[in-house]
Parts: sequence; C-alpha cells; structure tokens
Amino acid sequence: MNRRRHSLRARVVLTIVGGVLLTSIIFGLTAFAIAYSVEDDLFQNALADEVAHQKSSWARTGMVAAAKNSDVAIYRRVEMLPLDIRNEVAQNPKQTEFYGCEGRHYHIQKFDLNGSRSGASAASAFAVIEVSQDLLVRPFRDSLIKLLVWMSLLITISVAGFAWWLVDRTMKPLSDLALDVAKAEPDVPMIDASNYPANEIGSLAEALEQAFGRIRGFIDREQAFTRDASHELRTPLAVVLGAAEVIALKRDLPLHLVEPLRRIETATTDMTLALDQLLALARENKGVVRGRVALRPMIDKAVAWAKVRYSDSLIAVSNKVDSGAAAFVHPTSLQLVLNNLIGNCFQHVGSGQLVIDFDERALSISDDGPGFETSENPFVPFAKGNASSGSGLGLDISRRLCDAAGIGLTVGETKGGRGTSFRLAFSSDLHR
Repeated sequence: MNRRRHSLRARVVLTIVGGVLLTSIIFGLTAFAIAYSVEDDLFQNALADEVAHQKSSWARTGMVAAAKNSDVAIYRRVEMLPLDIRNEVAQNPKQTEFYGCEGRHYHIQKFDLNGSRSGASAASAFAVIEVSQDLLVRPFRDSLIKLLVWMSLLITISVAGFAWWLVDRTMKPLSDLALDVAKAEPDVPMIDASNYPANEIGSLAEALEQAFGRIRGFIDREQAFTRDASHELRTPLAVVLGAAEVIALKRDLPLHLVEPLRRIETATTDMTLALDQLLALARENKGVVRGRVALRPMIDKAVAWAKVRYSDSLIAVSNKVDSGAAAFVHPTSLQLVLNNLIGNCFQHVGSGQLVIDFDERALSISDDGPGFETSENPFVPFAKGNASSGSGLGLDISRRLCDAAGIGLTVGETKGGRGTSFRLAFSSDLHR
C-alpha cells in the first residue's frame, strides 16, 4: 500500500510560519491587554486619589469637599448619577466601568465617606469620572489592529522566505541522499558518504553506505551460491539417479538389493525436487516470465512423477480438469507446487482416492486421507503428523512458491468431512 507522501521541507517551513503567526497573535493580544490595563489604571488612580481626598475632608468637616480633580464628580446617591448610566449602576453596583450615550465613557468607584472608622454610620458616595475625551487606546483601536495585522503579515512573509532559504539549504543534502537511495531501485543503492556534509546527514550517509555494502556482499554470495548449487548439485544427482537406473536394469540383480536401490532412486528424486524448489525460492521473483499454461499436462506430469516416486501407493486418481483449462502463471513454480501437493497425497493417503478439478478460477486437489488435526497449521515450517516420515517443510515451501507466483494456496476439509482439499486460486488479473 502506497502511503500519501508529503514534503518535509514544506512541513518545516509551515511550522515556522505557523509559530510566527501564533507569536504575532499572542504579542498583539498582549499589547492590547497592557495598553488597556495601563489606561484603566490611570483613571482608577485618579479616582482613588479623589476618594482619599473626600474621606479626609469628611473626617475633618463632615461635608463633601470640592473635587480635587476637576474631571471627577462626587455623588451621594444613585439617583444623582448621570442619567445614561444611572440604571446600570443600580443593577450592577460592583461594576467600575460603564458606557454612556453619545460615546461617553465612565469610570466609577463607590466608597464610604466614613471609611473604616468604628462607630460611624455608613455614608456611601460615588466618585465618577467621564473619560471619553481622555481615552488613548479605544479611539485608535481599529487603526492599531490594522497596523498589527500588516506588521504580522510583513514579518510572516519575511520569516517564510528566510525559513524556506534556510530549510532548503539545510535539507538539500538529505534530499540528495533520499534521491540516491530511491533512484537505485530495484538495485542496491551506491552511496558515497564523502559527498555529504560532516553532520548528522553525513553520519546517516556513512551508515547507509556501510549497510548497503554489506547487503551487496550478501546478495553476491547468495547469487554465487544459487548459481553454484544449481550447477554443482544437479550433476552428481543426475549421475546417482542414472547409475541407479542402470543397475536396476540388470536381470541378475540380487533381490536383497532391489529395495535399497529403489530407496536410492526415491531419495535422489526427492533431493532433485527439493533443490528445484529451494532454488526457485532463492531467485528474485521480479521479472519472472509468466504465460498462459495448460493445466492438464502439468497435472498429468505431476501424477506420473508421483506414481514413480511412490510405486507402492494404491491411490486412485480422478483428473476432472478439462484439456482446455489454462491459467496465466509461472509454469516452473506451478509445476513444483503440483509435484509437492500431489506427491503428498500419494505418500500419506495410501489406498484412497485423489480428485483433481478446476472451476475456471481455482484448481482443487482433494483426497480422502486422514487429513490434518484441527489445531494444526500445515503451512508452519516443520509441521507434520506423527505418522509422517517427511521433514515438514514441503507445504511451507509450496506456500512460499505460491506467494512468489501470485497463487492463493488454502487448505480445508473435503465436502464429505474426511480428507484434505488444497485449493490453488489464480488472481483475476492473471487468469486468462
């Protein structure tokens, strides 16, 4: 599955730009909060100074004195307050800031003329200052917002350009390294760490150079082994099998040598099959030539081979595959799988029946043998029954061959509930 890719360079730049925008917003809000707080403190300090003056005068004379600050007015009752804020003050006695009519703005402080003197009755009063002509921040609020927005945009654009230049310069070696690795597909990349800067990217390039070097060495050794094994092992196996067949043709062959000779022929055939299977798995599957393959001849070949290999088997074969049935697969892989599955039936079923059928999308190979245990996964390496004399690798190798060839291999019970049924499903894009 191909994941959706994104540009790391763009992500870094967007992160920096987002950080600048967030910083600008926080700075703008903080600036407004400070400006409003300073302005309000000026008015509150003026009211506090006037309240202190009135309390001092009331303590001396018992009367409200003339306002020390000409902008501050003193009222004894709510009913005496300016008409445009009178009702709001009555409803919100703890509020200190009110908006009046025609743009007027008031700051109010309610206080007790007697202060905290013991035994004195409460003498409430209101100190009111109308500050609409003295406001510094509010009249220019819109202009300040526009100024901050334009400054933020200018800073953001400048930082974005600088960030793009910096990130592009910093990440270019990383991009080159990614390109060197990607363009080598399907071969092992050739990385020269000396072409990269002496920083973290250079360290990564050096590590990749060493890792890819080890991988190339491993691949070379594996390919050499596959080539040598294919040539050097096939020849002696063919010699052994040929010699066994020549000896078997002798009429005066002692009877006590017949069975050992047959076992030599069977073991040699098994080794040849195992070699073919392992070499097929060792080779790279990309580029394997696939074609339209007639199924009936391959099945007949696998059955004939199994009869020779297990000559003592009494299994009856029912091949229901039509002569025109075909699939678009790699013929060698399919032949190896058929040899293994049909050979297993001959080996383990004994005197039962083997039914081979094809339903246009899948090939089924079913027998009425003992089958597998319920908890047993036959495709696990070395999994085999107690009565099996094999290595337990045959079905695992068949599964891997099917995976490499694009064939779906499954196993289950037959319709009668007895025996085993293997199913080889050919993908719709491969089936012709």
